[in-house]
Amino acid sequence: MRARYRFAKWTLSATPAMAVRRFGKCLTCGERSADTADADNAQVWCLKHAGLTHHSGYELSAFQYFDATMTDPGVEPHAS
Repeated sequence: MRARYRFAKWTLSATPAMAVRRFGKCLTCGERSADTADADNAQVWCLKHAGLTHHSGYELSAFQYFDATMTDPGVEPHAS
């Protein structure tokens, strides 16, 4: 049996309908805010959580969704 390999070129592009999302996370208890497009909302959640719990360590994270597109027209994409 012989193995056959193909290499294809792909590109990532930000999903146009999805804005960058952010959330705040408490580093003491692990609780986190709902994700939001507005960084201020995530920071306000951290401040409210600090006021309720007296926890002092927080992380603000941001993420974005991407689409992968094959850019090598000579190669058939795999079914997902």
